[in-house]
Amino acid sequence: MGELINESNSFLEANKYLAEGIYEKAIELYEKFINDNLNKDRLKDVGRAYHNMGVAYDNQKKYDLSMECFNKALECHSKNDNYKGMSWAYFSMGLIYGTLNKFEDMVASTKKAIDFGLKIGDLEIIIKSCNSIAHAFTQLNKYPESLKYLAQALEIGQDLGDSFYLSESYYLKGIVLEKLNLKKEAKDCFALAIEEGAKGQNEKIVALAFSILSERQA
Repeated sequence: MGELINESNSFLEANKYLAEGIYEKAIELYEKFINDNLNKDRLKDVGRAYHNMGVAYDNQKKYDLSMECFNKALECHSKNDNYKGMSWAYFSMGLIYGTLNKFEDMVASTKKAIDFGLKIGDLEIIIKSCNSIAHAFTQLNKYPESLKYLAQALEIGQDLGDSFYLSESYYLKGIVLEKLNLKKEAKDCFALAIEEGAKGQNEKIVALAFSILSERQA
């Protein structure tokens, strides 16, 4: 990693611009890094650059270009069996499908993220993927499938003691339970989402769950 830092300032600078939301500049620098390293033994780093460039395009709502980048990242990671890179590429592709309301495709792609995440025991990608798949199944009105994946996510989150992801899982479960007209159970989940979200500093989920509870009590 030290070698990458010393020799690939364009990659690190691109990451900085990506974090700051300066996407055009980030894309320009990722492209420079990729062009400078395509013929070198740096498939993993080139794959990371493609993935991050896909994130930049996603933030610009250029979804076709974003998907193209994630597919190129996947190609790079597949060549050297980088399961972590492959799992995150499939997860990111799933998010794009979700944005485009292609929820069946979202499920299929995100299941592959879980498959590769399991190969290396990457619990973060697994819990994120379970939550994403649950969201997709909820949009498809397949509530038992959604609850199945949320049960898996909650089990992992509780084992890890990860309040950030637990809050997301409880919030999503509350949504499903409401659709099943299980109002009390849903309310309990939203309350847990707020509790875990406050501990895990997941401000977005706290706000969403609090808003729903406030509406129900009005």
